[in-house]
Amino acid sequence: MSDIIKKYRMIIDVERCIGCHACEVACKQEFDAPLGFFRTMTLYMDTGNYPKVKREFLPIMCRQCEDAACILACPQNAIVDRSGIVMVDSARCNGCGECIKACSIGAIYVNPLSHIAEKCNLCAHRLEIGMKPACVETCVSDALQIIEEKELNRFQNAKGFKNISTDKPRTLHIGANSIMRQKLRKGHPFSPRNYEIFTWAVRS
Repeated sequence: MSDIIKKYRMIIDVERCIGCHACEVACKQEFDAPLGFFRTMTLYMDTGNYPKVKREFLPIMCRQCEDAACILACPQNAIVDRSGIVMVDSARCNGCGECIKACSIGAIYVNPLSHIAEKCNLCAHRLEIGMKPACVETCVSDALQIIEEKELNRFQNAKGFKNISTDKPRTLHIGANSIMRQKLRKGHPFSPRNYEIFTWAVRS
């Protein structure tokens, strides 16, 4: 794959998200992600007390961090930053999992079939030919946008969603509730158990 020349940013407007999970489905189909593994996930959490309750959503994927911890952690130099997109070089990856341990939100997994690390790369293969990422193309509420970095000044209210203070996300969120950090654990890939439904039965 040739280097990406333009620099892109993902903008995620949480206030527009309706929690339909179409982005997850599109991503899994685009990359044939194994059952139970996700490059993109929409987390949700119910907040407040009756009658003032709200369901919070958080679409999230690899945030293409500056000085990405996964790059620094990889002993094979298999993760590289190409024009602001953090990518896995499958020819170098040996599936050791050190990148998983380093990611503060769990945006990387090792494919159990190929034994290669996989993560969101903003659908670089689609960007190269002028197409939008699969998740952006599929989003029914326009909660996801892909923009060129030079357009960032139009999104003054977009902020990086940090799980730890040293995170430097390039992907930015609008309206993300910081309490959603409770749903993410460093070193633990996105999982079906991130969904709120798994905790309903144990609430006091």
